Amino acid sequence: MRRSLTIVSVLLSVALLVTGCDFFRVLAGRPTSKEIEAKRVEILRASVRNNHAAKKDKDAATTQQDDGPSISSGTGDVTSSGPSTSSGTGKEKKRFYVIMGAFSSRENAERYAEKIKEYGYEPEFFGFTEGRTAVGIGGTDDPEEAKAFMNKLKGQDFCPGGVWILDRKRK
Repeated sequence: MRRSLTIVSVLLSVALLVTGCDFFRVLAGRPTSKEIEAKRVEILRASVRNNHAAKKDKDAATTQQDDGPSISSGTGDVTSSGPSTSSGTGKEKKRFYVIMGAFSSRENAERYAEKIKEYGYEPEFFGFTEGRTAVGIGGTDDPEEAKAFMNKLKGQDFCPGGVWILDRKRK
């Protein structure tokens, strides 16, 4: 009995030295180190893809986070207050707009506005004192209407998560 116990101990020790913990993991029905490493690499690749997509989204539409349907003056003073620059109709801008994104580059704002037009909305541009150009839609003079419009937009696929309402008269 003692001899067989010694033989089993030696065999288990050799198995442990040769295969590491994987031998016992297989016996217990747990993943091996190769399976764990493959899963780690898969998670790492997914994380890199998500970070890349998040950076791409951030570059495409840098927006202020919204904690609810609040009305804000944004991240700076609005410098444009005249007629619409996007439609060229000469109509006066409204007081409240849902801001879809704010861009450090006017060209990026214009590209984003073209995407918004594909969904049937007429975008407006707003310049801020720190050089950003905001893209807004749904101009109205009624704050409740602006909140309702923003909530409607949030349910659509193309709407970024950080939309907010610009009050052009608030300083």
